[in-house]
Amino acid sequence: MEKVVLYSSSRAKSTPLNRISVDPKGKRIACGTIDANIILLSAKTGKPQRALSGHGATISSIAFTDAGTHLLSTSWDKTTRIWQCADGVQKKGVLKHSSEFKVMTINHETSKGAVGTRDGTVKIFSIDTMKCLRNILAHKLDVSGLAFTSTGSQLVTASWDGSVKLWDVGSFELVKNLLRQKKRVRSIALTPDDSFIHVGLHDGVIRSVSLGNIRNRYEKHAHSDIVSALAVSPSGDYLISGSWDRTIKLWNLSEKKLVATVKLETGVTSLAWAVKGDRFYSTDFSGSLTCWKPPERSESTST
Repeated sequence: MEKVVLYSSSRAKSTPLNRISVDPKGKRIACGTIDANIILLSAKTGKPQRALSGHGATISSIAFTDAGTHLLSTSWDKTTRIWQCADGVQKKGVLKHSSEFKVMTINHETSKGAVGTRDGTVKIFSIDTMKCLRNILAHKLDVSGLAFTSTGSQLVTASWDGSVKLWDVGSFELVKNLLRQKKRVRSIALTPDDSFIHVGLHDGVIRSVSLGNIRNRYEKHAHSDIVSALAVSPSGDYLISGSWDRTIKLWNLSEKKLVATVKLETGVTSLAWAVKGDRFYSTDFSGSLTCWKPPERSESTST
């Protein structure tokens, strides 16, 4: 796969980029770091445009609003915040919890967000007011994955306790258990048509389960270490997986086969597709943001 390193930490000791989000217009990329900062970069050149500072610990997740004018962030400092991208000013209203926030997802249709915590709680909140609407005691251990369905009516949650669950957002009731197994869930990705949830595990396996029929499932032994990041292309045709085994893999979902593998110098921390789905971005422990262009033909390759 073709690659371009858009950004690399210039410090003597590199600062790992921990999370990534692409704005809806595809012009900017937000990167969260382990030292509590957020950097807004040009998606075309990788040039830093603005730094957002205010969190007191590692950034655990970030997400642009639908217009791309604001950015939400969660941190191990036990807060979720919202920022104005134009000037980097933090808006009023901070969502708090008694333990660290681990993951976040937002739904543009309903203007609701969900954040998962280290103690297994999922908090549903209003993006407009940044106020908690409901606490769900969803899991026994850290919440490691969240995904709203396209309409925002249902929410998938995943955890280090090995379970993946589907919830009704209107009633806040459990709809069904999608997956139960012993290995920790480290990442998830929902297809755009809400048909399958792809689940990355601690042992390198990726399990894929149908939301409509949990008996419809399959798995692949994708990596030799933690599957740290997953992302489905906007078209729903491809899945990218990143791992601490220092590889990124591209999968054809309809054919359920590996298309390409790239090898890195260090482990992957996050992945995100470009808006048009013609490329994707990765961050890693070296402090780099890289843009990748998948091969045009579905041929297995290695870089």
